[in-house]
Amino acid sequence: MRNIIRIFASDAKRLYTNVVAVVVIIGLSVIPSLYAWFNILSNWAPYEKAATSQLSVAVASADKGTDIDGIELNVGQLVVDNLKENDSINWVFLDSSYEAIEQVESGDCYAALVIDENFSEGMLSFLGGDLEHPKISYYENEKKNAIAPKITGKVKTTVQEEVNKAFVSTLAETMVKASAYIMTGEDADTSAWSDSALTKLKRMDSDLSTTVSILDSYISLIDASSSLMSAAKSVTNELDYIEDNSRAMLNAAGAATESGEESISTVSDMVILSFDEVDKQLEQLQSMISQILKDVETTGKVTEAQAQGLNTAVSALQTTFQTGTASVQGSYNSTLDGYVNTINGNFTTMINDVTGIQSSASQTNKDATALLENLNEEVNTARTTLQSLKASYQKTVSPQLNQTMSNVGASLNEVCSILNYSSSGIQQLSDVLGSYPDMLSMGKGNLESTKEEILAMQKDLQGLISDMEKMEDNEQYKMLLKLIETDPEFISDFISDPIDLNQENIYAVENNGSATAPFYIVLSIWVGALILVAIVHTKVKSVPGVEKITTFEEFFGRYLIFFTVGQLQTVITVLGALYFTQIQCEHKFLFWLACSFTSFTFTLFLYSLTYAFEAVGEAIAVVLMVLQVAGSGGTFPVEVLPVVYQLMYKYMPFAYGMNAIRECVAGMYKNDYWIYMSGLLTYIGVALFIGLILSIPCKKLNLMIKESKEKTDLMI
Repeated sequence: MRNIIRIFASDAKRLYTNVVAVVVIIGLSVIPSLYAWFNILSNWAPYEKAATSQLSVAVASADKGTDIDGIELNVGQLVVDNLKENDSINWVFLDSSYEAIEQVESGDCYAALVIDENFSEGMLSFLGGDLEHPKISYYENEKKNAIAPKITGKVKTTVQEEVNKAFVSTLAETMVKASAYIMTGEDADTSAWSDSALTKLKRMDSDLSTTVSILDSYISLIDASSSLMSAAKSVTNELDYIEDNSRAMLNAAGAATESGEESISTVSDMVILSFDEVDKQLEQLQSMISQILKDVETTGKVTEAQAQGLNTAVSALQTTFQTGTASVQGSYNSTLDGYVNTINGNFTTMINDVTGIQSSASQTNKDATALLENLNEEVNTARTTLQSLKASYQKTVSPQLNQTMSNVGASLNEVCSILNYSSSGIQQLSDVLGSYPDMLSMGKGNLESTKEEILAMQKDLQGLISDMEKMEDNEQYKMLLKLIETDPEFISDFISDPIDLNQENIYAVENNGSATAPFYIVLSIWVGALILVAIVHTKVKSVPGVEKITTFEEFFGRYLIFFTVGQLQTVITVLGALYFTQIQCEHKFLFWLACSFTSFTFTLFLYSLTYAFEAVGEAIAVVLMVLQVAGSGGTFPVEVLPVVYQLMYKYMPFAYGMNAIRECVAGMYKNDYWIYMSGLLTYIGVALFIGLILSIPCKKLNLMIKESKEKTDLMI
């Protein structure tokens, strides 16, 4: 023990009496602390607003905006306006997407956000049931800096939050104020909010009933279409007595009828076709009457076959007319009803005339001719009235019917949206109702199945109406309605940001510098020990007054210099961290103790490596430092590192030193501090084994390596 003290005293004296040595020792003591301090300061608050606000991110909005029930809404501009109030990033607002992208490519900005021109429409697409995700393009320059993209990457989350909040808040406020979705302007003046909702739903229920009626009409029309064609053909078949030229005319009319049957697509087409068909057959009936008049002049009477043919033809024509006008009479306006009633009266008179003709076989030629002329005049009157009916229908009813179909189709879409109802039959019906084309093309079977679906959907809607009517008596519901009416801004804010996240940090750390301090302090202690073994010799050449020195005495005698300088380095580093950089520290004394014990462990470990292996030991120390910097969890959590580092982690002295210091910085958990401190004892044992035992057989190997290096005249 005495020789150990003598070696240390001799070393201290030589250092103290040598100016250059003093300067070197001072440098060795200060340099590692500078490494720790400057890294702590550089990492003090890289994610705080003061730092991130220096990073430039370009923003450009091409959003054209849209409107919701006449209320203009430009979500892209809302995003831009909100970002202007956000000073966490240096936003650079530009007029075009080209400029924004150019800023990123040139490196003037780290990233760019470009809002699509259809952004607002995409945000509101859900109202039409055709969802489209609105687009914001994010451009990022990953070449300029490794960490900057990670920081600016938070911009994406920030913008998404701004978009969601701005859109939901604005939309909610707009809907609450204007009741855009469930109220109309007149409702707002005459009804309360809840009454208007019920009114809207009941109107939809009524429209569904109208839809069912329309489907019934179409189903009936499909059946009536066959009846119409059969009736028209009956007229033709009963006119067998007409000569060849007249029969050719009738055959042409029949072909037109068949062609018309193929072209029927809507109620309007069906009605117009029936008007035209009846007019053609009335015209043929007039030709028939003219032919019979000629025969009467020759024969002096109307034959029984001719009289029966007239009776059948008139009856069939009346059936054709009544079938074609079934959807007109009593459905639209009094003018049309008047025309229809007049023509029906004409047919009644015709039937009376034909009845008279059937009994005129025993009458005079003059009587038969008078009856035929009266019948011809009645037919002509019916044709004139029929043209007026057709013109009035085309001018007034057909456009009105188209508009009605469009409104019913819109209500059908709304009900499907409210009830979240999806059906191919309903969708097909909704499509054809929108422009009112090609209705009969769905076929009778599809129309009947779609009708059943609408009836089921109407039942669900009526259940919703019933629930809302019951809910009106609920006190909480009444309070909500009152709040909506009095404070729509509060409701919109709540909808856009309903959750109040209460964050409580366990072992809170004030800043990033304090959080990274354990890693950089431990690293600086290792670096300090590494510089020591690189500059100060581990072997003792001679000591005044000591003739024979054992390996044990030499090892510990010289190590005391390493220990002393290491502790000096640690004191300077600790004091600077506490009072210069002013890191957070809950337990200052234990903080120094952890650093001091870590320094003792590191200096002894690196000293032993160098003492046993000399230059090779220094190289091993460097390799160990590199491995620990990468895999000790100082910058990234161990769990995200490659598997090889996760396996090596528990064998790294860095980990125990850092964790002990972290306990002092952020707060203690049970006995973790002492557990980590005791973990360093393992490396002290390893160091003593290397320095006192393994170094003995390595002496010859070290001598051989040294002689080999000297022969090169290049290596020290």
